[in-house]
Amino acid sequence: MLHLLEAHGVRIYSLTAENNELDACSLYWHLQPFIFLSTAKSGERGRFDAAHELGHLVLHGEYQTLNRPVAEVEANRFAAAFLMPQASVLAQGLRDATPARILQAKRTWKVAAMALTHRVQELGLLTEWGYRTACVQLSRLGYRRSEPKGIPRESSQLLAKVLRSARDEGETLATIAAAVGISEDELQDHVFGLTLTAIDGGGYTGPQTPRAGLHLVPSADR
Repeated sequence: MLHLLEAHGVRIYSLTAENNELDACSLYWHLQPFIFLSTAKSGERGRFDAAHELGHLVLHGEYQTLNRPVAEVEANRFAAAFLMPQASVLAQGLRDATPARILQAKRTWKVAAMALTHRVQELGLLTEWGYRTACVQLSRLGYRRSEPKGIPRESSQLLAKVLRSARDEGETLATIAAAVGISEDELQDHVFGLTLTAIDGGGYTGPQTPRAGLHLVPSADR
C-alpha cells in the first residue's frame, strides 16, 4: 500500500508521539499530497489507515469544506472497497462466514479481521445477527484492539532510498535535518517506523522511541 502511494507521488511520514490520538492524517501542501501515519498500529490497520487517507485525498481534494462525519464514512468505504474489492470478496465464498473463516480469509487482502467482517456484512454476506456474533467472538480473541499474529508494518521504499543515498554521499541525519531547517529529533520522528535511519559512522539503527516533534494541522484527520 505504501509503495503504491509513493509510486503515485504521495509523500509518507510518521505521526509524532504527541499526535498519538490520531490514526492518520492527510493534506495537500503546494499541490503535493502528504499522508502521516501512526506507527503504533498493526500492519493490517496501518494499511487500512493509508487507504482511508487516500480516500480523503481522492474524494475530498484540497479545497472542499468537509462535512467531517460524512467524509469519514466515505473514506472508510473507499478504503474497504480499495483493499477488499467486491468481486474478490464474493469469489472467496464468505457467505455466513464464521470467525475462523474470517481469520483465514483476511490473509488474502492483508486486512484486519474486524475490517473484513464489516466488509462481508456490507456486501450482504452476513446477517445483522451473524455480524454481531462474529464481532463479539473476534473481540474475545483480541481482535477488537489489536491483530494477534498480524503482518509486519509496511515500510517506505522512498525514504529508505533517500537515506541510503544520503549516507553514501557522506550525509548524516544531523546534516539532512539542518538542510531542511528542522532538528535531528524532528527528522527522526517523521521517519520513525517507516524505514531504518542512518546514523553517524555510516551504520544503521532500527526504530527508536519516538520523541516530541512538529505540531501538525492536517486538512483531513481522524
